[in-house]
Amino acid sequence: MQIGGTVVTAVVRIVVLAATLALVYFFVIRPVLDTTETVSKGITENQRSLNRANDAFRQATKFDPEQQQRLTTNIKQVPTSKLPRLNRCIASAGANLDRIERCAKRLSN
Repeated sequence: MQIGGTVVTAVVRIVVLAATLALVYFFVIRPVLDTTETVSKGITENQRSLNRANDAFRQATKFDPEQQQRLTTNIKQVPTSKLPRLNRCIASAGANLDRIERCAKRLSN
């Protein structure tokens, strides 16, 4: 009788351990990974926006360093959720710095 009880106890312990590990994964590890992924996407989108704006500054024949500083500040203030829209807006603006600045101001609010 003792051998059967020991086997059942061992199986129950393994099942409890597996269930505990699964719960830890779904309630602790997975949310942290999802949050990290969201943050990293936001950083990537923000960097793309800044790169496109910098490309526009390089293409522009006349630009004011103060305008570049204002534009960079406005782009950094855009919420993560609006960064894809900012990228599209900057892409459609091309090298027009005034349009890029309007995009950044509009989406930073």
